[in-house]
Amino acid sequence: MAINFKEVGFTYQLGTPFATPGLHDVNFTIAEHSFTAVIGHTGSGKSTMVQHLDGLLIPTSGVIEHGEVTIEPDMRPRDLNQMRAHVGLAFQFPEAQLFEQTVLKDVMFGPKNFGRTEAEARDAAVKALRLVGMAAEFDERTPFDLSGGQMRRVALAGVLAMEPDLLILDEPTAGLDPAGQTELMNLFATLQREQALTIVLITHQMEYVAEYADQVIVFEGGTVVRQGTPQEVFADADWLHERQLDVPLARQFADQLAQKGIVLEHVLDMNQLADQLAERLGGGRHV
Repeated sequence: MAINFKEVGFTYQLGTPFATPGLHDVNFTIAEHSFTAVIGHTGSGKSTMVQHLDGLLIPTSGVIEHGEVTIEPDMRPRDLNQMRAHVGLAFQFPEAQLFEQTVLKDVMFGPKNFGRTEAEARDAAVKALRLVGMAAEFDERTPFDLSGGQMRRVALAGVLAMEPDLLILDEPTAGLDPAGQTELMNLFATLQREQALTIVLITHQMEYVAEYADQVIVFEGGTVVRQGTPQEVFADADWLHERQLDVPLARQFADQLAQKGIVLEHVLDMNQLADQLAERLGGGRHV
């Protein structure tokens, strides 16, 4: 599902004395089947933009082309119900949304709520649970006895059971230990490849932006101030620091080496750093 924002603006409480601008002059394109990261400091407009991606908010100016649907200011939220069925949104700490007695029932809730039969919802839930690595032995267990990582997977399965074309991930690794974070991000990358999903990742963790994203969109002051590949966006560390953003740790380390006369090219993630250091030391890297 491709998405185009064209001169999109949004004002909270429009037409009242309390009107507050949330977005202005927002332009970007998210290609179908791409992995796009959205970054920006708190209050930059990321969250407001995300609510436009799934139709929770309607723009007050401009146009959003969302697949075959065109969203304009005069539309009503209920006109977008069919579009929302193709959008999956995983909030921060999605396990807080778990509520059913069993894992399987929890994942079935979304499909049933959108009109699937009991059998159809069960099939969709089982498929989604296996996709995220939850074995059949967990189906009848209460979700509240699972580990944090397992609960996160069940919550994600609940989103995937809706069979979305667009998957929005809002700080999806928050609260997990490093191993759990890496495991979950690898899962997202696998799902994007194997299920042909379009993924939008909102994150403050630049390592994941560098390693997984095809495109980066930078927000500041309610609009897009830069977009491009990770290489392009992270090329100017000073510009990012001025906007309270970091570069990936591997890039920071490479920059420190450059100050000592050891120049490494195009380093963004730890694998690239390790490979180039191994070459410099005269031997191949053994995995």
